[in-house]
Amino acid sequence: MPLREIMLNLYIAADTHALAILLGSLLWAIGGTLLARVGKAGKTDSDGRLIASIVIGGALIWLVVGVLALAIAHVGYKKGLLDANILLLLSPIACLCASMVGIHWVFPLNELATIRTLRDIAVFALACAAGMWLLSQFRGWGIVFLGGLGDLLLIGAFAVAFLRVLYRRAFTA
Repeated sequence: MPLREIMLNLYIAADTHALAILLGSLLWAIGGTLLARVGKAGKTDSDGRLIASIVIGGALIWLVVGVLALAIAHVGYKKGLLDANILLLLSPIACLCASMVGIHWVFPLNELATIRTLRDIAVFALACAAGMWLLSQFRGWGIVFLGGLGDLLLIGAFAVAFLRVLYRRAFTA
C-alpha cells in the first residue's frame, strides 16, 4: 500500500471518529488539569509542575501534528483548510487552549519550564525569521543604497551574537 493511500485512510478514519478525537483532546486537558491540581496538593508541588509540563507539552505536540497534517494535505493532496472536518481542525486548538487555561488555574504559567522553553524557542524562531527577512532585502547591489559593507558586517556580527545567545537559552540546559 503506497504512503498516499495510508495517509488517505488515516484521514478517513479520523474523519469518522472526529467527535471522539475532539472529546479525547478536551479530556486530555481536563484530566491533566485535575492531575496537576492533585499533584500540587502534596508536600511539594514538583509532581504537579511535572504533570502540568507534560500536559502542555502534549497539547503542543498535538497542535504540531495538526499543522503537519494540514501541510501534508495541502502539498500532497492539493486540499485546503476549508476541505477538512471542522472538528478535526478544532481538536488541537481546543486541547491547547483548554490545557493552558486549566493549568493556569493551577499554576502561574511563567513558573513552568515548558512555557519558558516554548517562549525561548519562539523568540529564537522570530529572530531567525527577522534575520532571514533582513537578508532577503539585500538583493544584488541593494546594500550600497542602505549603507556600507562595514555596516552590514557590524549588523551581521550583532545578529549572530544575539542569535547565539537565544539559541543557548532555548536549546541548552
